[in-house]
Amino acid sequence: MKILVISDLHLCDIRHKNISDGIRLEKLAKFIASSDADAVLNLGDTVSRKPLLTESCLEDGFKMYLAWRNKLDVPFFECAIGREFSFFENLMGVPPDLLTELSDNAAIITMAPQADNDHSFLPGQLEFLTDALNRCREKTVVIGTHIPFPGSCSREDKPGTFLEIPADFKKFLVSFPGRIIWCGGHFHWYQEQPATTGSLTALYASRFQLADEGSYSSIIDTDSGSINFINLDF
Repeated sequence: MKILVISDLHLCDIRHKNISDGIRLEKLAKFIASSDADAVLNLGDTVSRKPLLTESCLEDGFKMYLAWRNKLDVPFFECAIGREFSFFENLMGVPPDLLTELSDNAAIITMAPQADNDHSFLPGQLEFLTDALNRCREKTVVIGTHIPFPGSCSREDKPGTFLEIPADFKKFLVSFPGRIIWCGGHFHWYQEQPATTGSLTALYASRFQLADEGSYSSIIDTDSGSINFINLDF
């Protein structure tokens, strides 16, 4: 199974001066169709926060995204962040934390950091994640969450904005019987090679340009465990 990862679309953002949201989404739709992906994992920051919005409001952005998404013939899995919870639940019917078993050998878990700083999980969420992984012990499990996993990229100027992961839970991930591929976004940083320790591979999976930064996406093959990065021209 091939899972294409996108992140940080930042729809309705005043910083998008070179290309409109409609054109970007049209190009992204064509790319998704040409990728032959079986599913799309969206890591969040789909619509920009209020101070950076154009005349649109958050709900306008999510309605635009949902209308665009529903025209595509591929299932989407969504990762929310704090300001997005209500839109995902009310407009899309998607809970913040969700396990989806895709096949006999693959699963996706989407997680939304819900602690006060938006960069850590509540104890109940770690229990959910532990239980979900234990249900998928012989599978390749793709975990998507907006905030990057520690060590997934070298953004040294942002040391306090990686996920807070307890040491004992890291050990659990590294010694997992199956394969775990943990995807994060958020930084608009450069693409780096995935970091693998034991059963865990952590990567900074995708970004979309805000100005002239460049964009890329990654495609995960759950059968082989391969991760391919593709540069995008939008």
